[in-house]
Amino acid sequence: MDDASFEILNAVYLRKIATADHVAVVALRAPEEVRATLAALGEQGLVEDLGGQFMLNDDGTRATLAGYEERYAKLREDDEVETWYQRFETLNSQFLTAISAWQTSGEDEGALDRVLKLIDRQIRALDGIGGTIPRYAKYSERFAKSLDIVEAGNSEYVTSLSVDSLHNIWFEFHEDVLTLLGRPRLDAES
Repeated sequence: MDDASFEILNAVYLRKIATADHVAVVALRAPEEVRATLAALGEQGLVEDLGGQFMLNDDGTRATLAGYEERYAKLREDDEVETWYQRFETLNSQFLTAISAWQTSGEDEGALDRVLKLIDRQIRALDGIGGTIPRYAKYSERFAKSLDIVEAGNSEYVTSLSVDSLHNIWFEFHEDVLTLLGRPRLDAES
């Protein structure tokens, strides 16, 4: 599978159901290219079009997971990546606590400040692993863009499901790193 097809399948895989526009944002590709690739992937029987929302079928999921295996099998054995991942899981726990506190606080500014500081730390952490996993630079870019929007006063970009919010990006990244390492989500949560 070529890189463009993998990135587009992966964007749908991580989001579970996504519009072509969202996939374009995630894959950092032109919307026209994404639409054409999604149509081709649909013809190959990997993606289902649910009226402009796309999701993978079982074959699409298998193809995406095979793409991870093909691209990242060696990284699954890399001690440096494992150490980086363990630091991420600590940050992940802090983020989940902070985002929950913000949601239950009625959008308290102090709670939001903690979330934003954790996003800054995540951007730096992603930059630190970027030489090993260059694709992760896209997450840094997405976090930075949404962070700027939140700092400009639009709190929708903290947790909204309908935009590329900090929470959505974080969730997608967590799913991505677990899949890259070949770990089910339940292993990380236990």
